[in-house]
Amino acid sequence: MGTNCLASTSIGCLFCCKGCNAEKLRNAFTFLPPKPSYEVQPHADDAAKGRIVYTMNALNNSALYRHAAESSEVHWATTKKGNRIPVVWVRSASQGQDNSNECTATSGGEASPSLVLLHCHGNATDIGLMMGPYVELAKVLGIEVVGVEYSGYGAASGKPSSSNTYADLEAAYDLVRSSGVPANRIVAYGQSVGSGPVSNLAVTHVLAGLVLHSPLLSGIRVVDPQPERCCRPSCVWSCFDFYPNHKRAKQLQCPALVMHGRRDDIIPFYHGYTLYQLVPREFRWPAYFPIGAGHNNIVEADMRSYFGELSTFLLDLKKIASGLKVDPPGIGNPRVLQYPSFGVFRRHEPHQQQQQQQKQQHQQVLEVPS
Repeated sequence: MGTNCLASTSIGCLFCCKGCNAEKLRNAFTFLPPKPSYEVQPHADDAAKGRIVYTMNALNNSALYRHAAESSEVHWATTKKGNRIPVVWVRSASQGQDNSNECTATSGGEASPSLVLLHCHGNATDIGLMMGPYVELAKVLGIEVVGVEYSGYGAASGKPSSSNTYADLEAAYDLVRSSGVPANRIVAYGQSVGSGPVSNLAVTHVLAGLVLHSPLLSGIRVVDPQPERCCRPSCVWSCFDFYPNHKRAKQLQCPALVMHGRRDDIIPFYHGYTLYQLVPREFRWPAYFPIGAGHNNIVEADMRSYFGELSTFLLDLKKIASGLKVDPPGIGNPRVLQYPSFGVFRRHEPHQQQQQQQKQQHQQVLEVPS
């Protein structure tokens, strides 16, 4: 029996073990919530707001994470599915300082407001563990970062599912818009499984741009052992597929940046490369495909290049939001990377260790319980 047939058969067995419930099957592939790394301490005067309080000693002992908690605010949002999720808003750590990437001058000489990065994390972490990366993005890029928690993760109510993640992100988007941020200042950023909800948001709502970080073509396609051959799971079990990013990439109407490590052994590199090719040419910004990076270390593999690529993309989005015409860099329109100035950051070990569990958990997905 070939590897595709074996994988397809295993999925069939798993489907039976899940009571022939397609939603349970999807969730078994996708969502691996860690033990909550935080709680939300209510605001004394506003029950709809609060602050992050870590439940992990390692995070409490980290100066970076303490700073992240102090410079952020939690807003509660209720999704259309009825779940209550925390949305953490991290302000730019460089606000008020001289940062060439923080704002763009308009034709009238006035400074335009910074972008807001609406971030959807991967499947084996939560917004508490992501606070370090959030504050790094805010400080280095001079932007505001809004971290979205998924239903069933961290302090959020409900259970994780693909449909719930759509509702979670839409609730966070509505919250940002209701706070006075125009749609052309919101950039959706999806990491790993987070590429599913942000791709959906990009084709149903107005955005300034989209960033796909280690994205997947679709949920079932992640487990295709030999994607070019017959009997692959994504063909046999196409009726169970979810997060159809390969379809939504063709429908994009905003600039998109795709980044994917060439050594990714969780979501193979061809997922990101194919999505990049599917984005309409007028919205396809140059991709970032670092040679030495895997699934969880695109940033750490080369921080200068990562922030350079992201900073250059965001600068183009700011120009577009200010009314300027900007075409994707290419022939006749060479790209010049804009490297922001930043200090040396030390990624906190608990965050890295939590994400490294993805590889082991991914390999166990097809194991059928006895």
